[in-house]
Amino acid sequence: MVVLAAVVLTGLTGCADRPNDLETYYDKPADSTTTPVTAPSLAPSVSVGQAAANTPVNHIAEDVAAAVLTKSDLSGEGVREAAARAANGSCFDAVPAGDPRGSTWLYNSGSSLTQQVTGYLDRTAAEVLAQVDCDGTALTVARPAGAEAARAWCDGTTCTLLLAGGHVLSGLQVTASTQNRAAEAVKGLASLAAGKLPRS
Repeated sequence: MVVLAAVVLTGLTGCADRPNDLETYYDKPADSTTTPVTAPSLAPSVSVGQAAANTPVNHIAEDVAAAVLTKSDLSGEGVREAAARAANGSCFDAVPAGDPRGSTWLYNSGSSLTQQVTGYLDRTAAEVLAQVDCDGTALTVARPAGAEAARAWCDGTTCTLLLAGGHVLSGLQVTASTQNRAAEAVKGLASLAAGKLPRS
Protein backbone atom coordinates (compact mmCIF):
# COMPACT_ATOMS: atom_id res chain seq x y z
CA MET A 1 0.00 0.00 0.00
CA VAL A 2 1.24 3.40 -0.90
CA VAL A 3 0.38 5.91 1.74
CA LEU A 4 1.04 9.59 1.51
CA ALA A 5 0.95 12.64 3.65
CA ALA A 6 1.89 16.22 3.17
CA VAL A 7 5.34 15.95 4.63
CA VAL A 8 6.29 13.62 1.75
CA LEU A 9 6.01 16.66 -0.53
CA THR A 10 9.20 18.19 0.87
CA GLY A 11 11.27 15.13 0.11
CA LEU A 12 9.92 14.69 -3.40
CA THR A 13 10.21 18.23 -4.63
CA GLY A 14 13.80 18.49 -3.39
CA CYS A 15 14.89 16.68 -6.56
CA ALA A 16 13.35 19.24 -8.88
CA ASP A 17 16.42 21.50 -8.96
CA ARG A 18 18.88 18.82 -10.00
CA PRO A 19 20.41 19.32 -13.45
CA ASN A 20 19.21 17.08 -16.26
CA ASP A 21 21.84 14.35 -16.49
CA LEU A 22 20.12 12.37 -19.22
CA GLU A 23 21.45 14.39 -22.13
CA THR A 24 23.97 12.57 -24.34
CA TYR A 25 26.52 14.51 -26.34
CA TYR A 26 27.95 13.08 -29.54
CA ASP A 27 31.30 13.90 -31.20
CA LYS A 28 31.25 14.95 -34.83
CA PRO A 29 31.74 11.82 -37.00
CA ALA A 30 35.25 11.39 -38.48
CA ASP A 31 33.73 10.70 -41.89
CA SER A 32 32.58 14.12 -43.10
CA THR A 33 30.46 12.51 -45.82
CA THR A 34 28.19 10.94 -43.26
CA THR A 35 24.95 12.82 -42.77
CA PRO A 36 24.71 14.01 -39.18
CA VAL A 37 21.81 12.73 -37.14
CA THR A 38 19.57 15.47 -35.80
CA ALA A 39 17.71 14.79 -32.59
CA PRO A 40 13.98 15.42 -32.95
CA SER A 41 12.68 18.45 -31.09
CA LEU A 42 10.32 17.83 -28.23
CA ALA A 43 7.36 20.15 -28.10
CA PRO A 44 5.83 21.30 -25.94
CA SER A 45 8.72 21.45 -23.50
CA VAL A 46 8.03 20.59 -19.85
CA SER A 47 10.65 21.37 -17.26
CA VAL A 48 11.59 18.94 -14.51
CA GLY A 49 10.06 21.26 -11.93
CA GLN A 50 6.77 21.46 -13.81
CA ALA A 51 6.62 17.70 -14.19
CA ALA A 52 7.17 17.21 -10.46
CA ALA A 53 4.49 19.74 -9.60
CA ASN A 54 1.94 17.90 -11.75
CA THR A 55 2.39 14.43 -10.25
CA PRO A 56 -0.52 12.75 -8.42
CA VAL A 57 1.68 12.57 -5.33
CA ASN A 58 1.93 16.35 -5.11
CA HIS A 59 -1.76 16.90 -5.84
CA ILE A 60 -2.75 14.61 -2.97
CA ALA A 61 -0.22 16.23 -0.66
CA GLU A 62 -1.76 19.62 -1.45
CA ASP A 63 -5.24 18.21 -0.74
CA VAL A 64 -4.05 16.86 2.62
CA ALA A 65 -2.60 20.22 3.62
CA ALA A 66 -5.77 22.03 2.55
CA ALA A 67 -7.95 19.72 4.69
CA VAL A 68 -6.16 20.60 7.95
CA LEU A 69 -8.23 22.90 10.17
CA THR A 70 -6.57 26.21 10.96
CA LYS A 71 -6.83 28.69 13.81
CA SER A 72 -9.10 30.78 11.59
CA ASP A 73 -11.37 27.78 10.88
CA LEU A 74 -11.74 27.10 14.61
CA SER A 75 -12.05 30.71 15.75
CA GLY A 76 -15.64 30.19 16.85
CA GLU A 77 -14.93 27.01 18.81
CA GLY A 78 -13.16 28.57 21.78
CA VAL A 79 -10.02 26.49 21.41
CA ARG A 80 -6.30 27.18 21.50
CA GLU A 81 -3.60 25.15 19.79
CA ALA A 82 -1.70 22.75 22.04
CA ALA A 83 2.10 22.83 22.15
CA ALA A 84 2.24 19.19 21.07
CA ARG A 85 -0.11 16.79 19.37
CA ALA A 86 -1.89 14.37 21.69
CA ALA A 87 -1.21 10.66 21.47
CA ASN A 88 -3.46 8.76 19.08
CA GLY A 89 -6.63 7.29 20.50
CA SER A 90 -7.58 3.72 19.65
CA CYS A 91 -9.55 4.75 16.56
CA PHE A 92 -6.74 6.75 14.97
CA ASP A 93 -4.50 3.76 15.57
CA ALA A 94 -6.95 1.68 13.48
CA VAL A 95 -6.52 3.97 10.46
CA PRO A 96 -4.04 2.54 7.89
CA ALA A 97 -0.55 3.79 8.61
CA GLY A 98 0.74 6.98 7.09
CA ASP A 99 2.59 10.15 7.93
CA PRO A 100 -0.42 12.35 8.68
CA ARG A 101 -0.83 16.07 9.08
CA GLY A 102 -2.78 17.55 11.93
CA SER A 103 -2.66 19.13 15.36
CA THR A 104 -4.28 19.19 18.78
CA TRP A 105 -6.49 21.96 20.16
CA LEU A 106 -7.55 22.53 23.75
CA TYR A 107 -10.92 23.79 24.98
CA ASN A 108 -11.19 25.99 28.07
CA SER A 109 -13.18 23.17 29.68
CA GLY A 110 -10.15 20.88 29.49
CA SER A 111 -11.46 18.85 26.55
CA SER A 112 -9.15 18.26 23.60
CA LEU A 113 -9.62 18.06 19.84
CA THR A 114 -7.09 16.29 17.63
CA GLN A 115 -7.27 16.22 13.85
CA GLN A 116 -5.45 13.67 11.71
CA VAL A 117 -5.47 14.04 7.91
CA THR A 118 -3.94 11.36 5.69
CA GLY A 119 -3.77 10.96 1.90
CA TYR A 120 -3.75 7.68 -0.02
CA LEU A 121 -2.29 7.38 -3.50
CA ASP A 122 -3.40 3.87 -4.42
CA ARG A 123 -7.07 4.01 -3.40
CA THR A 124 -9.79 6.43 -2.40
CA ALA A 125 -10.35 7.50 1.18
CA ALA A 126 -13.86 6.00 1.06
CA GLU A 127 -12.31 2.60 0.30
CA VAL A 128 -9.90 3.03 3.20
CA LEU A 129 -12.69 4.11 5.56
CA ALA A 130 -14.82 1.07 4.68
CA GLN A 131 -12.04 -1.14 6.08
CA VAL A 132 -11.53 0.76 9.34
CA ASP A 133 -12.88 -0.95 12.45
CA CYS A 134 -12.52 1.06 15.66
CA ASP A 135 -12.94 -0.10 19.24
CA GLY A 136 -15.92 1.14 21.20
CA THR A 137 -19.47 1.86 20.11
CA ALA A 138 -20.50 3.11 16.68
CA LEU A 139 -21.82 6.67 16.76
CA THR A 140 -24.52 7.68 14.29
CA VAL A 141 -23.49 10.81 12.40
CA ALA A 142 -25.23 12.22 9.34
CA ARG A 143 -22.86 12.46 6.37
CA PRO A 144 -22.12 16.18 5.97
CA ALA A 145 -22.03 17.93 2.59
CA GLY A 146 -18.57 17.65 1.06
CA ALA A 147 -17.84 14.17 2.44
CA GLU A 148 -18.25 11.02 0.38
CA ALA A 149 -18.43 8.83 3.48
CA ALA A 150 -18.54 9.31 7.24
CA ARG A 151 -18.18 6.94 10.19
CA ALA A 152 -17.79 7.57 13.92
CA TRP A 153 -17.16 5.70 17.15
CA CYS A 154 -16.98 6.45 20.87
CA ASP A 155 -14.63 4.64 23.22
CA GLY A 156 -15.06 5.80 26.80
CA THR A 157 -15.03 9.61 26.79
CA THR A 158 -13.22 9.83 23.43
CA CYS A 159 -15.24 10.05 20.21
CA THR A 160 -13.73 9.92 16.72
CA LEU A 161 -15.25 10.95 13.41
CA LEU A 162 -13.66 9.92 10.10
CA LEU A 163 -14.62 11.73 6.88
CA ALA A 164 -13.59 10.65 3.38
CA GLY A 165 -13.24 12.89 0.33
CA GLY A 166 -11.28 11.98 -2.80
CA HIS A 167 -7.99 10.44 -1.65
CA VAL A 168 -8.04 12.24 1.72
CA LEU A 169 -9.24 10.88 5.06
CA SER A 170 -9.86 13.53 7.74
CA GLY A 171 -10.29 12.39 11.32
CA LEU A 172 -11.53 14.38 14.33
CA GLN A 173 -10.97 12.99 17.82
CA VAL A 174 -12.46 14.68 20.88
CA THR A 175 -11.78 13.67 24.46
CA ALA A 176 -14.10 15.30 27.00
CA SER A 177 -15.35 14.81 30.56
CA THR A 178 -18.26 12.67 29.30
CA GLN A 179 -18.96 10.61 26.21
CA ASN A 180 -22.01 12.72 25.39
CA ARG A 181 -19.94 15.93 25.32
CA ALA A 182 -17.33 14.31 23.10
CA ALA A 183 -20.00 13.01 20.73
CA GLU A 184 -21.70 16.40 20.44
CA ALA A 185 -18.35 18.08 19.77
CA VAL A 186 -17.39 15.83 16.84
CA LYS A 187 -20.89 16.10 15.38
CA GLY A 188 -20.68 19.90 15.61
CA LEU A 189 -17.35 19.94 13.75
CA ALA A 190 -18.40 17.53 10.99
CA SER A 191 -19.55 20.14 8.48
CA LEU A 192 -16.49 22.32 9.06
CA ALA A 193 -14.06 19.46 8.41
CA ALA A 194 -16.05 18.11 5.45
CA GLY A 195 -16.02 21.50 3.78
CA LYS A 196 -12.22 21.35 3.53
CA LEU A 197 -12.09 17.96 1.83
CA PRO A 198 -11.19 17.78 -1.88
CA ARG A 199 -13.91 17.26 -4.43
CA SER A 200 -13.46 14.11 -6.45
